[in-house]
Amino acid sequence: MNNTAQQLAALQHRASCVGHSGIRHNPRVTRHHGGGGSSGPGSDVWLTGFLILTSRSQQPDAQAERLLTAVEGVSSLHRIPVLVLGAMPAAKVLIANRGEIACRVARSCQQLGVQSLVVFTEPDALSLHVKVGDESVCLGASPREYTNACKLVDIATSHGCCAVHPGYGFLSENEEFVGMCTDAGLAFLGPTAETMRMFARKHVAREFAEQAGVPVLPGSSLLQSEQEALERAEQVGYPVLLKATGGGGGIGIYICHSSVNVIEHFASATRQGKASFGDAGVFVEKYVQSARHIEVQIFGNGNGRLVTVGERECSIQRRHQKILEESPSPFVDDKLREQLTTAARKLGEAAKYRSAGTVEFLMDESTSKFYFLEMNTRLQVEHGITELVYRVDLVAWQLQLQVPGLQAPALDSFKAERQGHAIEVRINAEDPLHDYSPSSGILGNVSWPSPEEEVRVDTWVETGMAVTPFYDSLIAKLMVHASSRPDAIAKLSRALSFTQVQGIPCNLEYAATIASSEKFAAGQTTTCFLKDLEYTPKAIEVLTPGMNTTVQDFPGRTKLWHIGVPPSGPMDSLAFRFANALVGNPEDAAGLEITLTGPKLKFHAASVVALTGAEYEANLDGNTVAFWKSFTVAAGSVLTIGKMMGKAGSRAYLAVSGGINVPVYLGSRATFPGGKLGGIQGRPLKAGDALPLQAPLHPQGTPADVLSVGTSIPKEWLPAYAGAEEAWEIGVLPGPNAEPDYFTPDDIQQFYSSTYTVHYNSNRLGVRLQGPRPKFARPDGGEGGSHPSNVHDHVYAIGTINFTGDMPVALMFDGPSLGGFVCPATITSTEIWKMGQVSANDRIRFKRLTLEGSYKACLTLDHQVKLIRRAALRSGTLEEAAREIAAFSPDAPQTPTTSAVLHEIPASETHPGAIYRLAGDRYIFVEYGPMELDLNLRVRINELEEWLRSKGVSGLVETSPGVRSCMIEYDQRQLPLQKLIQVLTAAEGELSTAVDQVLDSRILHLPMAFNERWTHEAISKYMRSARGDAPYLSSNVDFVAANNGLTGGADAVRDIVMKASYMVLGLGDVYLGAPCAVPVDPRHRLVVPKYNPARTFTHEGTVGLGGSYMCIYPMDSPGGYQLVGRTLPIWNSFGRVAPFSPGAPWLLRNFDQVRFFEVSESELEEKRAAFSNGQLQIKIEQERFSMQAYNEMLAGCQEEVDRLKAKQRKSMAKQMELDELSLQRLKEQQASQQDGQRTGNEQEGGESIPNGIEVTSTITASVWEISAKIGAMVEEGDKLVVLEAMKMEYPITAPCSGRVAAIKATASQLTSQGDILVVLVPSDGASEE
Repeated sequence: MNNTAQQLAALQHRASCVGHSGIRHNPRVTRHHGGGGSSGPGSDVWLTGFLILTSRSQQPDAQAERLLTAVEGVSSLHRIPVLVLGAMPAAKVLIANRGEIACRVARSCQQLGVQSLVVFTEPDALSLHVKVGDESVCLGASPREYTNACKLVDIATSHGCCAVHPGYGFLSENEEFVGMCTDAGLAFLGPTAETMRMFARKHVAREFAEQAGVPVLPGSSLLQSEQEALERAEQVGYPVLLKATGGGGGIGIYICHSSVNVIEHFASATRQGKASFGDAGVFVEKYVQSARHIEVQIFGNGNGRLVTVGERECSIQRRHQKILEESPSPFVDDKLREQLTTAARKLGEAAKYRSAGTVEFLMDESTSKFYFLEMNTRLQVEHGITELVYRVDLVAWQLQLQVPGLQAPALDSFKAERQGHAIEVRINAEDPLHDYSPSSGILGNVSWPSPEEEVRVDTWVETGMAVTPFYDSLIAKLMVHASSRPDAIAKLSRALSFTQVQGIPCNLEYAATIASSEKFAAGQTTTCFLKDLEYTPKAIEVLTPGMNTTVQDFPGRTKLWHIGVPPSGPMDSLAFRFANALVGNPEDAAGLEITLTGPKLKFHAASVVALTGAEYEANLDGNTVAFWKSFTVAAGSVLTIGKMMGKAGSRAYLAVSGGINVPVYLGSRATFPGGKLGGIQGRPLKAGDALPLQAPLHPQGTPADVLSVGTSIPKEWLPAYAGAEEAWEIGVLPGPNAEPDYFTPDDIQQFYSSTYTVHYNSNRLGVRLQGPRPKFARPDGGEGGSHPSNVHDHVYAIGTINFTGDMPVALMFDGPSLGGFVCPATITSTEIWKMGQVSANDRIRFKRLTLEGSYKACLTLDHQVKLIRRAALRSGTLEEAAREIAAFSPDAPQTPTTSAVLHEIPASETHPGAIYRLAGDRYIFVEYGPMELDLNLRVRINELEEWLRSKGVSGLVETSPGVRSCMIEYDQRQLPLQKLIQVLTAAEGELSTAVDQVLDSRILHLPMAFNERWTHEAISKYMRSARGDAPYLSSNVDFVAANNGLTGGADAVRDIVMKASYMVLGLGDVYLGAPCAVPVDPRHRLVVPKYNPARTFTHEGTVGLGGSYMCIYPMDSPGGYQLVGRTLPIWNSFGRVAPFSPGAPWLLRNFDQVRFFEVSESELEEKRAAFSNGQLQIKIEQERFSMQAYNEMLAGCQEEVDRLKAKQRKSMAKQMELDELSLQRLKEQQASQQDGQRTGNEQEGGESIPNGIEVTSTITASVWEISAKIGAMVEEGDKLVVLEAMKMEYPITAPCSGRVAAIKATASQLTSQGDILVVLVPSDGASEE
């Protein structure tokens, strides 16, 4: 029997003698969530390394006392820590800190069976420390609440805590806080207030160290004046340190090489000491130029017994802040180590030190003499490497020493036995491009080495967390342990290579440079180490961002169209793909899309780059560079991309060898600004941004060493851009909605023969076109709407020409997936790039292509890209590429006739009827049954999707369901269209009848503030800038009531909305998982038209009604639904809280049912915050939804539904008449404003403004808002005017500080690029009037 087994047997025997059989041992950890009090019969509490006795007695207090007596002998004999739980409540410790140290303390608490109570501020609500604690309490909104001592003590006492662990920083060395804890009966897990007082002021600590016989540097006592500082500095001898006595973290410390420096810094040191530590005291200390920072870990019991646990070297510092620490020190030998630890022990014993502390020494490398620097009266940040080398748990010791019920660590028998070598690096949120200034934002990707690597990571972050500017920059501590220092260094380098922290600038790459340094390997790590370190960030610095520059990749975010996540990616994929090929990148490498004006970029690493697309002014260090050809950029060079040259095209693209290494989000690096997804923080570039560069896939050397620099696109392959005098010719395929069912033959003839003009209201969502109006084949849209362009539901193909009323819009890569309008043609995948290059007022003609021609064009472009990349990588030549393409003639598979309708299945008793429609060369659009809202048709769509998934059809990319339709995306290179049609027709024979289906349906109960202030804020904004007069203004809910003939007004609408159970039939109605939901009971279906024109802004979480459907807005966005209230967020970008998940950041699923319950605005605010922070669990019920029961319900209420619809039609007709009159008034008003519009750089009297700077429109758009006021003083960057184009807002800011001398813009005015909006007189020329 081994020793542990003997101990267990002895304890079991003793316990059985007193009627107890609850002794267990288990090396694994299970968190204990009990709320204190007696453990019930049969309960188990499991703790690592502990024997747990759980009393089952009816008299637990007496039993616990008997158990303590029974096991006391065995416990002391074998030195086994024993915890007895019975009527005694479980110990609970308040962790008065945040971040990684709070996580670290909580971990030891869990291992010891101690409950942890963590605290957090609202900015920290999603920190990992909140997740790992057994309980959590919010301190409030202010980031400063971690230092609110009174509140912390109140929380600890009110929640039954017996102790407080302060961590480090904040109140960890605050003697007043220690006293407050002691007075409240709380054990402060650290030294006493008296000890802290002794070491808090550096000059007092020096004196105490001298008395204890510990060597100190020559220096002074507190200085009373600048003159005294000069005198003492002369006595000590330059160089000296001028130090704030209450300082820490490098604050208030200055190196002075002469009296000039002393005079220069004396006032600053006193001021910083007073501001940061409440103590203006300053003293002088000798500065050791070739020094090492070495510290000794101590731990004492407060009664004079103290042990040392080795030393750590912390010499690698920047601005007195440690970056890398290691144990043991590579400089310290056994003799010196004994001297160091003896000095530290003497100091600690003299102070009767309690708990963990660190004695810091400064080592003169030239003499090996060491001097006392300071005592840190707390747990040190770098304590972990000591734990790795000496196999101890310092935090557990702190808990065991003072938490009731735990046995104190056996310091008398402890012997520090060193095993191997450990190194720690601190991963900080700091920007290497800007002197390591703090960085903040969303961490788009956090990945640590796998467990197999045996790396310890103490952190508080994970992917999706926000690093705020309120706290220190520490993200994580990465620690390695190995048998030797060389092995530990190798392990550290490997660990850093496996670590990813992306989304904001950090020092990860800098740390890797340190780890790979020859000087570090040699142990030459003095405090001056970093001065000579050569480090070049592999990044591009954005000096100026340009008008709208975003990170994109190809093909963007795929397979998420069914959720409403647009692919984004380059608008001109041809230019983008060629750019990547020119620098040898893989197809999916990220680059920049540049619109209107370009950025100014500083390259901190040598690169090979290429510019393609529309030609812009571009120079490298003042020298013009060519487009469509790769060129080298040296480290330190600046690439300036200015305005577009000429009138042809609109967007340019920049590719960099290796690609831009921003985080991958949902499979892509592409930026979707509307959803704040991808790229750099989900937005266009800003000045100061850092673009990390991906390591090229080349084995050795710089990019220029392995690439064929100067590779260019053959002239005959270059795309032709239409100029001002010619029209773009853009190839399309017919469908999905063409003649004769949606358009007349004359309409289609007109579509292909007419020239369309690009409307100014065009962007990445869609390109709006002006041209002849079709007559349409239908008088109206039936259930889809009153206009013949309306259809009941439509999942759009990217590139489809969408008629929203009479105006066509080509839907693009940031556009919506769901809608309700007809589409007569769809641009093919090799022609859609042209829409990325059109500008306002460009002319377009559509050309009808064939399926066979589209297939061959796709393969040809793929091959061209492949050949260019091969030439760039020196695996081929441009001449070979040209010859190969000239001879390239791919065979096309058998294709169906190129027509809008590919296949029809007539309706029958067992089949609702189906039409397969062509939607470009990537999609088939499947429609079932008549155009009406029928849940049975939606169920058949679901059956089709499940059948296709079960077959695993190669080349089938995605199915995106509508209500009675489904868009099927396929890859024609893998799955020929004819074969796909065969697969679909085979499916039809195997699908079950919808009426027989029973669906899994969740019922989600969501709070709603009805008709609240956020809704009215959006309405008010719309009325001020877009349309002030409409039947739906100024109350949407009143309009909903009037449009449906409800006599109770808003109250009647409220009643119906709260009663309805809205079934989700599709996702992505207004992007990102937004539901297209309809009341299950048709008597709850409120029918309303949408806004005309649409809003440019709607608050996230707003609930809207449109047609018969309900939608919840997943983000701040444009929209047209009538707004009735606001609810919880339905999109959580990184899925960090339930019921979201990282792979599915959307709340709702198809066939979910949403039921609202009313709350007040203030209640909703609380619930929204709690839900976003994972503190609120919504009620979700599971249901089996029977289609048979549903159809029986419909039949039973049909007469009532018919009467309701008749009333709705009558009311709708009246509201439509009012709307027509309102629209006519709006047109007259706009015409009047345009007639009165003033242009030119003139004042009211028409005179020129001396020294005036004209602020012009950068795009063609309407004036949304005028913020400037005549005579007002503005600063550079202040918002002057907001323009609106394609439902997006573009602020125009002041180019300089000055006075607003004239405002040329008027509200709702249509302004073209270059039109004058405001005239400023610069500050140096401004005068007060």
